[in-house]
Amino acid sequence: MQLITDPALITPQWLTQALKENGFLPAEGQVTGASWETIGTGKMGDNVRFQLRYNGDYNAPKTLIAKLPAADETARSIAGSMGAYLKEVMFYKELAELSPIGTPDIYLALIDDSGSNFILLMEDLAPATPGNQLESESIEHAKQALSEAAKLHAAFYGKDELLARDYITHTDAESAAFGQELLQQSWPGFVERFGHGLNAECIALGEQYVAGHCQWAAHYQGMKTLVHSDFRAENMLFGESGRTTVVDWQTITESCCMADTAYFLGGSLDTDERRSHEQELVEHYRQCLNAEGVSLSKDECWQQYREFSLQGLMITILGAMFSQAEERSDKMFLVMIQRHLQHAVDMNAAEFL
Repeated sequence: MQLITDPALITPQWLTQALKENGFLPAEGQVTGASWETIGTGKMGDNVRFQLRYNGDYNAPKTLIAKLPAADETARSIAGSMGAYLKEVMFYKELAELSPIGTPDIYLALIDDSGSNFILLMEDLAPATPGNQLESESIEHAKQALSEAAKLHAAFYGKDELLARDYITHTDAESAAFGQELLQQSWPGFVERFGHGLNAECIALGEQYVAGHCQWAAHYQGMKTLVHSDFRAENMLFGESGRTTVVDWQTITESCCMADTAYFLGGSLDTDERRSHEQELVEHYRQCLNAEGVSLSKDECWQQYREFSLQGLMITILGAMFSQAEERSDKMFLVMIQRHLQHAVDMNAAEFL
C-alpha cells in the first residue's frame, strides 16, 4: 500500500484499496468520489475530513478522518525525530485493542522507516465535539475523561513486558537528562513570550522545575503504567450519548497513572473550578481505577496527584517553543502554563524537585 501524506494526492482508487485491504469495503465496492477539508487545531499533525461516494450502498464509512504529518516543517521534523508519529501509529496497531478506553476505529495505519511520514485513516466521530483548552471543561466531561483514563491505566498497570516496547517513552535517567537539556534551552524564550501572563511565584516555580526536571523525573519509584501524557480536553471528543473518545497518541509514556489525571485537571479546568472540585474528581478517578481492578488508597492517590501536578509543564513549554507561533495556539499555551504552574504551586510540588 503506497504511503501518501498529501491529501490532494489521495484518489478514490487509493481509498478503495485502503478500505478493501483492511476489510472495510466489500470486493465489489468502489470509492467513486472523494472531497476533503482541513479540520482541527493540531500543532504536531494535520487532520482532514474526507467525504466519500461509492458505486453502491455499502456498510462502509461515508466520511473518515485522515491524520497526516504537520505541514509546518519544524513541527514535522521534531515530531518525527522524537518518535511522535511512530508512537501513535504503533499505539493503534498494537496497544489500543488491549484496553477498553474509547478510541476511534482505524481503517489504515502506515508509517515509513524515517518516522516522519505517516497516515492514519480513522473513524469520523462527528457530531461529537472536542474540548476547548481556552475554556474550562465541564465537571461532567471531566468525570467522563477520568473514567476513560482509569480504563487505560488499569489495562497496562504493572505490565512490564508491554511497557518495555521501544516506541514507548521510558522515564529513565537518559530521557530525563535529555528533557532537562531541552527545557533549559527553551525556558528563556518561553518566558520572553509568555512571562507577561505569569506572576512571580509561578515564574519562580517554573525556573525551579526547569533546573530540577531530572530529579523530579526520577523521583517516582512506584508502579507504572501506560499514560497518554497529553491527556487534555482538546485531545478528546465528547459525544451526546456520553461516549468519550481519546485521540492524539503521540506522547505515550511509561509512568505513574496519576500523570494523566493531574495533567487533565490542572490544564483543562479553570483554576477556580479545579480548586473547587479536584478532591471530588481525584476520588472519582480512584474509584474508577479500583473498579477496573487496581487498588490505590486515598493517601497514595493524593500524594501522587500532588507530585504529578508538574506533569503539564514540559509538554506546554516544549510544545509552544517547538511549533510555529500563531494567535490561537499562543493563547492556548498561555492559558495552559498559567493553569499548570498555579496547580503546582497550589500542590506545593516544589518539594518533589
